[in-house]
Amino acid sequence: MADIAETRAAPVSRSTAGALASLSLAMLVSSLATSIANVALPTLSVVFAASFPAVQWVVLAYLLAITALIVSVGRLGDLVGRRLLLIAGLALFSAASFAAALAPSLALLIAARAVQG
Repeated sequence: MADIAETRAAPVSRSTAGALASLSLAMLVSSLATSIANVALPTLSVVFAASFPAVQWVVLAYLLAITALIVSVGRLGDLVGRRLLLIAGLALFSAASFAAALAPSLALLIAARAVQG
């Protein structure tokens, strides 16, 4: 039997390290999207002259969309390929982020956040 101390890890190739770094950044983007919106809620309330409960939908729309779709999108990844789905998802997220940044009203901001999710 081989001793655990004698076991050596396989060397990590550059492509494996790059893939791991890319996936880590993609997961970070998702976490940041929620955190940043929570911090911005008081400012959004002032900018859009809306009540705080109304502005909370900026966060809720994102969380509801991501929660409702996560299982079905996982299955879609099995069907079309995880790499393609990740790239398409990041592109859609980026486009929705751009739309959210330019949203002239609270309703459009909430819709863009739902698309981000």
